[in-house]
Amino acid sequence: MGTRVGVGYSENPKSFDAGVEAAKSAVAQAKISRCDLALLFSTSRHDPVQLRDGVRSIIGSGARLIGGYAFGIITNDRLGYDGYQTGIVVFSSDTIQVDMFIEGGLTNNEYNTGLSLGRQIKSKDYVGTPNIILMYDFVRGEPVEGSLFNKNFSTPIIEGIEKSIGTWPPAAGIGLLGDWQVNPTYQWFDDRIEQNTTMALVLSGGVTMDNLIMHGCKPSSDYYTVTKADNNTVLEMNGRPAVDIIAELLGPKQFKEWLEFPFFVILGINKGDKFSEFKEENYANRLISGVDQKRGGLIMFEPDLKVGTEVQLMKRSFSDFEYVRQRSEEILEQTRDKNPFFCFYIDCGGRASGYSGTEGEEAEVVQKVIGSKMPLFGIYSGTEIARVGNEMQACVFTGVLCVFCEQEK
Repeated sequence: MGTRVGVGYSENPKSFDAGVEAAKSAVAQAKISRCDLALLFSTSRHDPVQLRDGVRSIIGSGARLIGGYAFGIITNDRLGYDGYQTGIVVFSSDTIQVDMFIEGGLTNNEYNTGLSLGRQIKSKDYVGTPNIILMYDFVRGEPVEGSLFNKNFSTPIIEGIEKSIGTWPPAAGIGLLGDWQVNPTYQWFDDRIEQNTTMALVLSGGVTMDNLIMHGCKPSSDYYTVTKADNNTVLEMNGRPAVDIIAELLGPKQFKEWLEFPFFVILGINKGDKFSEFKEENYANRLISGVDQKRGGLIMFEPDLKVGTEVQLMKRSFSDFEYVRQRSEEILEQTRDKNPFFCFYIDCGGRASGYSGTEGEEAEVVQKVIGSKMPLFGIYSGTEIARVGNEMQACVFTGVLCVFCEQEK
C-alpha cells in the first residue's frame, strides 16, 4: 500500500504539549518518517497557535495542515467531548494528490464565498475523480436576534459551490464548532490561523471516497406546506402561523417546554418520493434555533425553507444503536473490495450521549464495527453536509461515514 495513515489523540490541557502528544501518537501509528498531510481538530479550550506549533514540531514544516475547532474527538479506542480533546490524522502517500482551498469573509456572504471556493476547486486539474471534504466556520461573527445559535448558513455555501463546479463529485462537509456555547472558532490552513472561513480539502489520484449517512430522526406528522417565509424564518404553514402548528402538534405541556428549548423540535424535508416508504437517506432535517414571538415564526438553522416547501415534524431516533451497527456494516460491505484504508466520521454533537440523553454513545458502535477494521477518526460537528437523495444538503443530528480507499496502480 502506497498510503499510510495514523491517528493521534490527547486530552492534555497544555496546548503545545497536546499537539506534540497527539502528533507523536499519530506518526507512530502510521509508522512514517514523512508526513504529507495532517488533519487537526480540537475543542475551543486550546490555544490555536500553541497547538499548531506543537503539531508542527513533530510533523515538520513541509506537511500540509488543515482543520479547526470541534467540540469532541472520536478515534479507534478513544472518545471525548467538552474537555481538552485534541485529535490529528497524518497521511503519507506516494499516490494521493492533495489540494487545499480557502475563502474568508463568510458571515452574511455565504453564497458568494461558496461561489469563489467552487471556482478555486474547478480551476485545478485532478488525476481521476476529486474527493472533497468541506469545512466552514459554524459561528457567525454577529448575534442573530431570537436565535439560540449565532451561526453561518451552510445551504448557500453549498449552492454557491454547486453553481461553480456543476455536478458534485464524492463530497462531505463539516460545520466547525468548538463548544455548545458557540464561542468563536479558529481554522488551521497550513501555517495560517483563520476565522470566518470556508475551506476545502480535495484528495485525488490514487484515492476514492465512499460515504453513507446515518440520520437520527423519523417523521411524526403529515406534510405541511410553507406558505410564508422571510429568509430563515418560517412564518406560516398551511396558511396559519407556524408556531400555532407546532403548538397543535406538540400539545400544551410539550409546547411550553419547547418554547424554552426550541432546538429539540425538527422539521424534515423529503428529497425522495413522498408516497413511498420512509427512507432516512432521503431526508434533510432542519433544526429550529429560535422563535419569532412577534410574528409567530420559526427561526430555522438554515434559510432554505421557501414558500411551497413541504415539511414534516420529525422525532429523534438516534438511540437505535442497532441501526447504527447495520449502517456501519453496510459501508464496510460497500467498500470491501476497494482497498479501504481510513474512515472519517462526521458526527453531529447532538448525537453525543451528554446532549441526547441516550444510554451509551452511538459512536462506540462505529468504533466497534469500523474501528476494528481500519484507522478511524471522527469529530463532533455543528452541521453535517452530505448527499441526500440526489442533492448535497446540510443535515442535523446526522452521522456521515466517509471511507477512503486506495486505487490500485
